[in-house]
Amino acid sequence: MKNAITAAALLVCLSLAASQDSSIRDAMAAELPIPPRGDVSIQGYGDRNMLCQEWTDGCRTCTRPESGDPVCSNLGIACQPKAISCTRRAEQKK
Repeated sequence: MKNAITAAALLVCLSLAASQDSSIRDAMAAELPIPPRGDVSIQGYGDRNMLCQEWTDGCRTCTRPESGDPVCSNLGIACQPKAISCTRRAEQKK
């Protein structure tokens, strides 16, 4: 009988812990910024705008070296990305 009570108490504790984990996970997900639909990723921006040599979203900066493949920095912990904008364009050949 004592083992049954101990097992029941353990099950109650485990179910409470599991429900708290999911509520914490849900709260953390609610705090993450959700990008507006139709936004282009920071890497995709460089693919769409080939004349842009350097672009940023206020958190990350990407550059296009001579090889042509974009190189981007990492996102900071508390940074809130904004709209992507080109900060340096390639010079037009004359």
